[in-house]
Amino acid sequence: MTREDALVYWIGTSEDEIHFIDSILSAFDGVACVRREFKLENGDSVYKVYVTAGMEGEFLDVMERLRTRADIRSVTKGEDNETLPRA
Repeated sequence: MTREDALVYWIGTSEDEIHFIDSILSAFDGVACVRREFKLENGDSVYKVYVTAGMEGEFLDVMERLRTRADIRSVTKGEDNETLPRA
């Protein structure tokens, strides 16, 4: 999957939970790639996820099911041109 072929989503969750979410998504081969890039929105962290084109429905289904097990505050479609603040 190249970045140009992927959709961007932002998942609102904690640092601990993004590791759990990443491990679950890794089990679904080719659906998504969780990045450790994050930004703050209203004091909450949101993490970037690249979703394979054509797999958006599967990704959203997994996110919906994960909401019963993980602290997922939001799942928002975004753009790859969003710049992240430098530390």
